[in-house]
This record gives sequence, C-alpha cells and structure tokens, in this order.
Amino acid sequence: MTIVKPLEFEVLQNSATKDETPLWDKEKTYKSDEKVQFKGFIWVSASDEDTHEEPDVYFDKWVKFAPINENAFFDDEVNTQTKCDKAWSVRLKMDGVFDTLAFLNLNVSKIKIQTIDKKIIYEKSMYHKKTKTWWEYFFGKFKVNKEDFVFLPYPINSEILISFEPAKTGCDVGHILVGKKEFAGITIYPASSTYLNYSKTSTNEWGITNVVSGKKAKYLEFVVAIQKKDFDYYDELISEIYNVKALFIGDESELGFKKLTTFGILKDYSAPLEVEDYVQYKLNIQGLI
Repeated sequence: MTIVKPLEFEVLQNSATKDETPLWDKEKTYKSDEKVQFKGFIWVSASDEDTHEEPDVYFDKWVKFAPINENAFFDDEVNTQTKCDKAWSVRLKMDGVFDTLAFLNLNVSKIKIQTIDKKIIYEKSMYHKKTKTWWEYFFGKFKVNKEDFVFLPYPINSEILISFEPAKTGCDVGHILVGKKEFAGITIYPASSTYLNYSKTSTNEWGITNVVSGKKAKYLEFVVAIQKKDFDYYDELISEIYNVKALFIGDESELGFKKLTTFGILKDYSAPLEVEDYVQYKLNIQGLI
C-alpha cells in the first residue's frame, strides 16, 4: 500500500482557454441568474437586489457555481474540467520534492511532461485497445484512457511543463495531483473493490422502472500489514490524510491490480493492537467522482 498526499503548487503559466464569464463589477446591479467571475470562480446571482455586494461575502444572494475554466483542473473536484478545443500546456512550481503525478477525468490524446530545461521525463499516448484476439487487435476501435498515473523513477524538485494534445472531442482535464509516495505497509489479499452507484430508480404501479443515470465511484477495502515497531509512524501518516483528497495505491507490482489505485478520501481506519511482531490495520477508501 502506498499513499500519495498532494503537494501544493503554483501555476506559473496556463494556456488553456480563458473563461469568458464577465468579471464582477461592484458598480453594477445584477439580476437573478446572471453569472459573474470572482476570485477564480463563477457565481450566480440568486436575487434581483445584489447591489455592490461581493459574492463570497453575501452567500444569501450569490451561489458558488463552478471554478473558471482555466482553474478547473486544480480545484477540489474531479468532475469539473478545464476544457479546450486545441492543445494546451501548464507550467507548475511545486512546494517540495515529488515523484508521482495523477491525471484524472481526461479527454486528451497525449500527455507530455518536461523539466524546466525541456528534458522529457514522461510521454504517453492515451489511446488504447482492449483486445483478447488478433481480430480485435486489428479491427477493434481505439478508446481513450480517462486517467493516468505517473510514477517517476526518482524524486525531483523542479518546475515542470505539462502539455496535452486534443482527442477527437476536445482537450479536457479534470484534475492534476502532484505528490510524493509514502509506503504504508504490505497489502494483504483478498482486498475488495466495489462501485457506489448514484443512479436513482423509481417503479410505478404497473411495475415499470425508470432509471435516472448517475455517477459511479470506487469503494476500496484494504487490510495492510506493518511491523509493530513502525506502527506509530504509519498511524501518524494516516492521521494526516483524514479529510484530505489523496491517491491510494493498493498494488504497485507490475502484474498488480490497477483497480486498487484510486483518488479518494479515507472513510474509515481501524488498527487492532496486538503483541505480535506485525500489526494489521484496515482502510476503507471512497473514490471521488
């Protein structure tokens, strides 16, 4: 089990499409449902009487709607995307040493990562084919990976330039995480990977069921073994990620289960303490949409 706690980063350059929502103007009176841009977010007026009132102060008259387009890839949500119809790039300066990047909710054809001296440290096409037969390999359709996890061979402390190439329907990025891996113990099998289904169903008196399609999210359960002498260290590590969105990697082996990697939050942690040389603790992790 490995945990990647996100690092803070500064956006030095961002060529994504700029949001065209007008900036909030303190001299203007806004009507209900009008949108403005204020402090990196889009706000919607909930009243016809918002005269000169700042959106982040008067919450009864303004509703926080979404991040502006160019900021969506580093807000707190995975489902909001920075959208673009052409290739774009972003230059980041990290607050510390890092060795892991996660790209989530993607619609791109290619990712390239370069250091400040333009050395390419990662490059990957997001197109792939799921094949079991030679017929599927030659005649099957390409699909686009919706996420990508980058594990660098060694930690670095450098500004990086991340470039995205467009897929057929756009060049969109939901979330970028940058952090440093922390080993948290050995995953004990069997582990559990399930999905939470947020769809809603209703059945009428004739037995006809209607389904309102919703999102789905991973839910993972791990049992992890550590040496007794290391328990206090790992217990402190886990306590630091409560209420923090982090990357959890259940199996890093070459033939491991990729389904045991998810970006989420720690829902439950328990560690029965015994006098044995090894301690086994349990983690329940809810993936984020």
